[in-house]
Amino acid sequence: MQDIVKKEFKQMALEATHRFFELGLSTSRDSGDISIRDPETDLLYIDPRPDKNFKILNWGCINIDDIVVIDMEGNIVDGGPGNKFPTVEWPMHLAIYKSRPETYAIVHSHALHSGVFAALGWNIPAVLAESALSTGGDVICAEYGKVSSKQLADNIAVALGDTRKAALLKQHGAVYIGKNIDEALTVGEYVERCAQTVIMGWSMNGRFPYLDISLEGLLDESIIAIADEI
Repeated sequence: MQDIVKKEFKQMALEATHRFFELGLSTSRDSGDISIRDPETDLLYIDPRPDKNFKILNWGCINIDDIVVIDMEGNIVDGGPGNKFPTVEWPMHLAIYKSRPETYAIVHSHALHSGVFAALGWNIPAVLAESALSTGGDVICAEYGKVSSKQLADNIAVALGDTRKAALLKQHGAVYIGKNIDEALTVGEYVERCAQTVIMGWSMNGRFPYLDISLEGLLDESIIAIADEI
């Protein structure tokens, strides 16, 4: 199947991985990961896993040959030089793609402010219109699952449900999804900003007013049709 591996998708995944690190959604080493699904072949272009012969200082240091390609069953199609393996969280990526087939990109972050809520096992309430529009409402914290386990993969799929674009992994991190990698990364930025806003508001003993997170509650009827087209 190596003949259907696309260099442009490897490049896209590499650039997204670098941007992921630059945005502060990954702390260092191989914290978190991203993947992109090719709609024509269903192959996944995903970040690699470190091993004794392949060290990852941070996601800003990898190159195009380090991107691993797998199929929808987790079989390695292209491990590049050194026959690298995909990130240990590949089962979670596959579970999300299978439960949300409209998804073509996934970002799994270890960011600071959303990480506070994940550590506590709390949902991030949708207190900003921009966040609600981006994520689909409150960011739900999934039940705990061990790293790389089927339980974790199943739990995050449940937390995302049919419509949400973000969810938290209890005591672990967060996941953002989108129809492309730009959308998934943008969702991550909005989640992180909303989490920071809530933390700051609570530190001021503030109480957030109710926000109607339905499309009708967030947008004037004159622009709802336009929003549906974006």
